[in-house]
Amino acid sequence: MTNQTNLVTESRIRLWADRLARLPHLTRVVLALAIALELTVLLSVVVDRLLIGAVVDGDVDPMTPALIAAVFGVILYGVGWWAMIGFDSDPRRPWEPGAPAVVYTAAGAAGLVILAALALFGLAFGYLL
Repeated sequence: MTNQTNLVTESRIRLWADRLARLPHLTRVVLALAIALELTVLLSVVVDRLLIGAVVDGDVDPMTPALIAAVFGVILYGVGWWAMIGFDSDPRRPWEPGAPAVVYTAAGAAGLVILAALALFGLAFGYLL
């Protein structure tokens, strides 16, 4: 039964990877950027919550949370570029997205759901993030 489950999982990943491969190059670039920005915003909420006490006490420079979020944003965009666009410049064999692109896109979708839930939670209780 596990072999059949693995085949189904692999075929679904391949299906989604093929869908991503059919997207134009510019669309994949914009999608990687959008996912990186969204995950960076989500990460900045976490970093701000963790460091707010230290910033108020004066133990940490006020720019530190923004710098941490910016560094992780650049890293996330690099990972997205690698997964969705690739660094291969061989014109004879074009690069195609695979399982990492599917995982990156799924992480972006999950992050979007979490960010929307945080925003709705904040609106329901009178504060935003």
